[in-house]
Amino acid sequence: MTHSNEAPQSETSAATTERKPRGGRRGRRAGQAGTADTGINRVAETVTSATHGVSKMNTQSRGLDVLDGATVGKFVLFGISRNEQVKDGPVMRGLVEVKSETQAMPIKVQVAAWLKIGRSSGTEYLSLKVGNNNPEDPESYKVGPFYGRLFRQVDGNRTRYFGFIEASEKTGEDENGQGTYVTHWQLRVTARLAVSNDQKTKYISGSVAPSQMNETDEETSSLPF
Repeated sequence: MTHSNEAPQSETSAATTERKPRGGRRGRRAGQAGTADTGINRVAETVTSATHGVSKMNTQSRGLDVLDGATVGKFVLFGISRNEQVKDGPVMRGLVEVKSETQAMPIKVQVAAWLKIGRSSGTEYLSLKVGNNNPEDPESYKVGPFYGRLFRQVDGNRTRYFGFIEASEKTGEDENGQGTYVTHWQLRVTARLAVSNDQKTKYISGSVAPSQMNETDEETSSLPF
């Protein structure tokens, strides 16, 4: 199955830069926006210290131990000032913060976001790259990298964001030369616009949670149609 690059109106779309066949089930609906991060100043300092959009942070867990199809955590993105942006670089940076049963402090996975425009729809969206570099080898990752998209929906005075982060694997190319992928798991992202306590910093704050495509239903999956 291939995927459209268009931004849906009320559901997350498992679209990526190239079309990808689903490795799971469809039917992912974005939930309500998450709450603002109360530790905004601490998080902002961590994000600002990131290099090349993905921080070389130490985590004692492997990628699939930190993020997988069952992950629940916080999601936050801050804008990068124009004078700090580089050509073809990200326009926002942030974190996925996941509580760990084995570590006292939450694990922070860096997020970098590039502004993109849908080829056929003209709709703007953020292309996400999620992962932590290996300090000894910046070209390799201790967590990820995983990829996703974040869309914006404006309804009157209300703005919300919805999208996904997923682990996928390229399996080949179709007849048009576009990549074909299988998706191993997917997380949905739901967020809203937030403002810091001092009213000086606007940011996107929300949550990540398992997507419905990760749910299994033996009775349903065994039906012939």
